[in-house]
Amino acid sequence: MTSTEVPPRASSNRRIIPPSVDGLLALLAGIIASDPLIETIYYWPTFVGALLVMSFCNHVLVTIATGGSVGKLLTGLRTVRTSDLEKPAIGQATHRWLWGFLYIAYIPIMVLTGTDMDHLDIAGLRIVRRVDVRRAKG
Repeated sequence: MTSTEVPPRASSNRRIIPPSVDGLLALLAGIIASDPLIETIYYWPTFVGALLVMSFCNHVLVTIATGGSVGKLLTGLRTVRTSDLEKPAIGQATHRWLWGFLYIAYIPIMVLTGTDMDHLDIAGLRIVRRVDVRRAKG
């Protein structure tokens, strides 16, 4: 593939819905997996474990297979490598997924200080509109 210009990031308005969809999907997995254990001490470990497994599958495995998490696919977004506009490699997707936990922990600090963090191109990946990727690839 010849060198192409990386499409612009998807707008923040377009990026609001996918994390909500993905988060609800992970929560649902946790609830379903732990429901039979509600009366036992295994409820919370099972809930958290299922939530993390679903999150990993969605943000890493689904992303390397299809170019985006379920939430991104539903909203017409893709996660692409900034180097060649292809789907992420497993290492990049895992790096981005782990970075997301740090970002979640940092949100209260950002709110209290009124700052922002540009994490969107972490691991050499960018969230873009599907139509922009098609246009850039020709």
